[in-house]
Order: sequence, then structure tokens, then C-alpha cells
Amino acid sequence: MYIFKTLMLNSIKFFFIANSSESLFKKTAKGSFWLLVFRILDQSFGLIGTIILARLLAPSDFGLFGITLLAVSFLDTFSQTGFQPALVHKKGDIRPYLDTSFIIQAVRGFLIALTIFVSAPYIAIFFKVEAAVPILRIIGFAIFIQGLENIATIYLQKELEFKKYFIYQISGTFAKFFISVILALIFRNVWALVIGFLAGTILRCFVSYVVYFYKPRLIFDFAKAKELFGYGKWIFGSNIISFFVTQIDSFFVQKLIGVVGLGFYQISYKVPSILNMEILTAAAFPAYAKIQDDISKLRDAYLKITKISFIILMPMAGGIFVIAADFITLFLGEKWLPSLWPMRILSLSVSMWMVAVVSNYMFLAIGRPNVTTRWTSIKLLILLIFLYPFIIKYDITGASIVVLASSLVATFGLAFEAIKAIKCGFIQFINNVIFSFINALIMAVSVYFLKGYFPDGILGFLTTVLAGILIYFFLTLISDKIFNDKAFLLVKETVGLLK
Repeated sequence: MYIFKTLMLNSIKFFFIANSSESLFKKTAKGSFWLLVFRILDQSFGLIGTIILARLLAPSDFGLFGITLLAVSFLDTFSQTGFQPALVHKKGDIRPYLDTSFIIQAVRGFLIALTIFVSAPYIAIFFKVEAAVPILRIIGFAIFIQGLENIATIYLQKELEFKKYFIYQISGTFAKFFISVILALIFRNVWALVIGFLAGTILRCFVSYVVYFYKPRLIFDFAKAKELFGYGKWIFGSNIISFFVTQIDSFFVQKLIGVVGLGFYQISYKVPSILNMEILTAAAFPAYAKIQDDISKLRDAYLKITKISFIILMPMAGGIFVIAADFITLFLGEKWLPSLWPMRILSLSVSMWMVAVVSNYMFLAIGRPNVTTRWTSIKLLILLIFLYPFIIKYDITGASIVVLASSLVATFGLAFEAIKAIKCGFIQFINNVIFSFINALIMAVSVYFLKGYFPDGILGFLTTVLAGILIYFFLTLISDKIFNDKAFLLVKETVGLLK
């Protein structure tokens, strides 16, 4: 935890090193720390929950719940307004815009819930799963509750009050985890996942009004709504494309293989999802927005957060690739072994896409969301062209291969446009990240051959993980000393700030 905190604090220091205010640095640093705490707790509970629920539930249960979320996400995405990122991006006081934004948010949630309630039987027919009808309606009600959440929590992001944002977000995580596990122990069916999801949504809505007081008023201003939509329309377009990018593979898997195949594919994503550090990058979004007119500061910010992303994500992805088989056998059970190769491949895909997210938020902050939309569209095109033939030939492993390929293309494309936007040299960018990548690769290969000498069982698994950490540590130390990579300098300087 301490190392993660120091890494994030140091990265934020370099974001604003050029004539920046100390107060902005401190607020952003504290914000990044609280978002990091949330991410670690959220993923820890998610991983523990997956281990417990995978032991208690069948692949078909995960597949059924996955179908429901896929259908609900479709409606949720196609009604996104993009108002929240527009409010973060907007300079000046946003309070006059809150009532209008809340009304649109609440009406949107109600319409989604109503649409799901009416169309649930037809959605079930489309997916050929009759049992999905009541589940869809419950999840639809959860979306209605989401629409009633406090719109003023946007201030927690805009003013970098991420400690309160942490409390707001983690409340739902706790409720979802405990309710799902308790009900799984009792009923051992898909309803544990459904009721857990609903419980988390309700508690998060309640807590949103506790952490930031705001009393919505029924005042709607068409001019303000139009102004926000001017920025939000690009977010809307990007969100639609992002939905298909993140869900189209699950759709193809369900239609071509079935509910059980989707269940295996859903579990394949569970462990790689711990690499999803988007919320940490989101901490830099409002800070990016504050320095959007200073190319020098933006360049420092982008390079430092990209370097931190590589330092953290590359060894984690390599580690998951190596230990995936042991993890499935020891913790999930051998019935989940069909998820092995998709899990390995998706760990690489998620890590690469998180690097792309760094570019995404920078373009959002400088008012160029169209760049993100363009490269996400290219990623979607690759998925649409290749998913069908690869799933037919290689099952769910084929789906994961196509997802990885599309992520690589989009990540490189976004990075190329980003370094042009901030006037950064290509060699400078490569030097910024290359040693973290090489060190992670050497670590993964070393651990793969060494783990054969370790004992079986949990002890051997923990020894393998420890060996990977130590190898990566020493490789990073060597690259620092010989090639002046300065990775440890980031940590050392930050520790000095904390004294």
C-alpha cells in the first residue's frame, strides 16, 4: 500500500512541477491516494468474491447474469448524455447547471427501467434464456435508483475531494460483496449476484447524499442543457462505441457458444480486471483540465502517468499470465480450467488498454474527445470483422485473441496522436516506458521456469508470486543503476515529501 501511495504521489508531483501551486499538488496527491485505496479494496473484494462465488455457483449462473448486464448496459449506454465529464471539464461555477443535469439523469433512469420492464420477455427470447425475465426487471430497477444519485458528487471530482468520493464508491462495493456472498451460501443460484448488485446500488445512492449535501430542485434550463450537450455529444458517441468495444465479444460468445460459454468467458475477465486502474487515471482528469492550456505541463503529466502505468501494470499482467493455471486450480476449481487461456490473453489486453486510457483522459481534458472516439471506432471495427471467425475456430480463446489485437492497435494509435499533441518525441516516449516492459518480460519468463522447482499447493503459489516481485524489483534496480531509468528516483523523492 505504501509503495503504491508513494508512486502515485510522485507521479502527481511531476504533473505540476513547472510553476504549479503546492495546494493543487497536495489536493491531487491526496485524491490519487484515496482513489488508489478504493481501487485496491474494490478489486480485492471483487477477487475474493469471485473465488467464493465461483466455488458456489455454476458457469451458467455467471452466464445468465452476464446476459442481463449486457442487455441493461445496451440501454444505459445509448441514453448517456455525457453531462458529467462536461461538468468536470467546464471552467467556473457549475452549480447553475446541477438541477438541469439531475432532472435529465433521473428521467433517463426512469425511462431505462420502464423500457427494461416492458421489453424483458423479448430480450429473453432473443438470448433464448427465459429465466432472464425477472432478473432483467430487478436490474432495471437498480438503474432507476442510479438515476437518483446525487449529481453534486461531481464536485468531489472537480475539486479533487477524493476521500469523500472514496467513501461514496466503496459503500456500494461493501454491500454488493457481503450480500452476494451471504445469499450464495444460502441459495446457491444466480439471485445472489442479482440481489447483491441491487443492494450495492441502493446503498451507494444513499451515501451520495451523505458525503455531499444537495437538494435537487425541479428547475430545467434548456439553454444550459444544450450547452452541456455541445461537449457531451462527443462523450455520448464515444460511450456508444465503448459499449460495443467492451460488450461485443460477450455478445458473440453467448450467441455462438451459449450461456455456459459466456460464464467461462466472464470468469476469464475477473482476474485481469484487477489491472483496470482507470479510476486512478480519472484522478488526473480534473487536474489535466486545470492545465489544459500549458503544453509543457501536459507533456510532463502524460509521460509520468504513462511511466507509472507501465511500472505497475506490466509486471502484474506478466504475473497473471504465468500463475493463471495455478490460480484457477487452487482457488476457483478445476471446472473453470476452460477459462485459462482467455484469462492469460485478456490480462495482456486489459493492461494495454489501461495505457490507452491515459491518452483518453488527456484528450478529454484538452477538449478533443473526437480523437478517443476515432481510435475506439477502429478497435470496434477490428472486433466486428474478426470475432465471428475466431470464435468459430478457437472458441472463447479466439474471442480473447481478437480483443488483444484490437487493444494493441488502438493503444498504439492513441499514444501516437498523444505524443504529437503534447509535442513529445517518439524516442523520448519509448525511453520513458521501455525498461518497465523489458523487466516485466524477463520476470515472467524467469518465474515460468522457476515455479517448477517450488512446492505444490498454496505455499508454492505464494512462493511463485514472491519470486516474481523480487525479480522485478532487482531488475528495476539494475535498469536504474545502469541505464538511469529513474524509476526508484520517483519513489525516493516522494518518500522525502512525506517526511
